[in-house]
Amino acid sequence: MDVENRPPRQVRGLTLVELITTLAVAGVSLALLVPTWSGLVDRSQVTTTANQLLTALRYARNEAVNRNRTISLCPSADGKRCSGDPFGWQHGYLVFEDRDGDRKRAAGEDLLRVQDPLPTGLRLHSTAGRPAVRFRSDGAAWSTNTTFSVCLGDQTTHNRAVVLLGTGRARVDRRTPDNKPVSCS
Repeated sequence: MDVENRPPRQVRGLTLVELITTLAVAGVSLALLVPTWSGLVDRSQVTTTANQLLTALRYARNEAVNRNRTISLCPSADGKRCSGDPFGWQHGYLVFEDRDGDRKRAAGEDLLRVQDPLPTGLRLHSTAGRPAVRFRSDGAAWSTNTTFSVCLGDQTTHNRAVVLLGTGRARVDRRTPDNKPVSCS
């Protein structure tokens, strides 16, 4: 049969039943994926925040050794001065050369890094009584271990702890050093 002599094909669209079935399958799929996606986003925010803090701690320690000076990390609400609030790290924090060793940035002390405030809903605080962290020129942290808690809202499933040892080494963990779930309450 010649191409020119073929009868035209009938164009067939979707029936209403096929369209409704397709939409129902798509709706069920979305209903199953959205909660999973939301959990993935939450977990990603907490993990990113913990890793940013870990990077800042490692940077401060490295600078203390390289500069042979005391380097401090402290919470800051304005990006210029330390706030002294161990429960206010989510407002941002500073890494600076702490020439006088008082864990407060004074005029003339070099500002090395500024961390912007965290996204809304994320909380970050340190062990009570630890309004700042200082690293000595040998890389050790002044004082005993410090635990930073990174939390999102009231849930505890995605929370992380950033644990700083007195030796100056830091790590991210899903539990606190005493093996309890991370809590920001």
